[in-house]
Amino acid sequence: MRLWDGTQIAKPVVYRGITQWTTMADDLNEEATRLIAQVKAALAAEPWGGGTEGQSFWTAHFRGDGPNRMLTQYEDLAEAIADAGTRVRANVDNTLLTDADIKNDLQANLTMQV
Repeated sequence: MRLWDGTQIAKPVVYRGITQWTTMADDLNEEATRLIAQVKAALAAEPWGGGTEGQSFWTAHFRGDGPNRMLTQYEDLAEAIADAGTRVRANVDNTLLTDADIKNDLQANLTMQV
């Protein structure tokens, strides 16, 4: 597709980039799942102990749901990164379809009446 200002969307090139993005996002999701499980296991072990110092650490560490909130945000970010490729692909397809429709309308001398 060539737009009026000289830009061009080369669908195969864009799709190759999106495929690479998807591969990276899949790897990120696998790594995120592994790391989140490791952190949860470490937290479940409660290595800080049950003494006064351990309870002080726990109170400070889990303030505002500390590590659990961070893990949820990390998981959400990994999902958003994975979803970006799908959204870009849909936007490219919509742009190309819209451009083709406009081109067809112009070739048919269709005009919009207001």
